[in-house]
Amino acid sequence: MPMSTNSEFEEAKVSSWWEQKNFASHAKGALKTGLAAVLCMWLGNMLGLVHSYWAAVSAIVVMGFDSTLSFATCRDRILGTAIGAFLGWGTCYVWHGHYLIYGLAVAVCIFVCSAFAYDKAGRLAAVALSIIVLVKLDGGPAQAALARFLEVGFGILVALAVTLLVFPSRPEKTAAIKAST
Repeated sequence: MPMSTNSEFEEAKVSSWWEQKNFASHAKGALKTGLAAVLCMWLGNMLGLVHSYWAAVSAIVVMGFDSTLSFATCRDRILGTAIGAFLGWGTCYVWHGHYLIYGLAVAVCIFVCSAFAYDKAGRLAAVALSIIVLVKLDGGPAQAALARFLEVGFGILVALAVTLLVFPSRPEKTAAIKAST
């Protein structure tokens, strides 16, 4: 009465399911994202960023489970954030609580990023614009725009550093995973 055959079959079935769902990769991505968020808060506080939580939020948004985070995508997102900060600064002077102006500014922000082929940057740029326009901070719109740009940019750079240094993806493994999907 060998019960090991049935047990081995179940174990192989679970192992296959685990690999098929790519849980190991998702667990690494989740850990890397959590680490990037913690580093943003810790380093941001050490560097004197008053609202370092925006760096952490940016790192989380940028990383997600994107294993293809690269210099080019980070550059695009930083440039998109600059666009969002600039448009947010300008929007503060015409906003005066009018929701249509805010919505139009978000649309223009996303459109400008798309026009410059920074498609992945549009959402983050619109978030930067929204923070600048909707969150009242001391120091005025120009200071808010600069602070958000620095905080979001810092979060993007930390996300890139964690992606490249912690459990770095091997090109041959990445190619094999992309080929199987």
